[in-house]
Amino acid sequence: MSIKDKLINEYPLTKKVDCSFECYQIIKRRFVIFYDEKINKENAKTLLDVFNKSFNITFHQKKSVIVVAYTDEQFDKKDLVFFNGEDTFVVYYLINEKTNEIYFNDESMFFFCVGWKKIVKRFNEILNNSALQEK
Repeated sequence: MSIKDKLINEYPLTKKVDCSFECYQIIKRRFVIFYDEKINKENAKTLLDVFNKSFNITFHQKKSVIVVAYTDEQFDKKDLVFFNGEDTFVVYYLINEKTNEIYFNDESMFFFCVGWKKIVKRFNEILNNSALQEK
């Protein structure tokens, strides 16, 4: 089972959102996008506008978007959070298949009341449990 399928089934993510990406609403003003392209340090910031435009068609409110994707680079926690200056935080949850590492930012954020700490913690629990079951 893929990482995306594990998260969708075990979280569970049931409220699909109509936008140009595979997206689910987790709770009020918090969303997860499964992005099929690799994320690297060059495109991470520029994708903020792409994700934000997709959401502003449907949602005109403050929000945080967790983007689950793959990478082949190493990231620091601080390199995974972006803010558009108005109403959207994008937080990357990146899986490096070469090194079996997951890069994420699980810091508390109370700005706009759109924190993601509990969601990221739950993602980690799901993926860690799955890894233990596969061994």
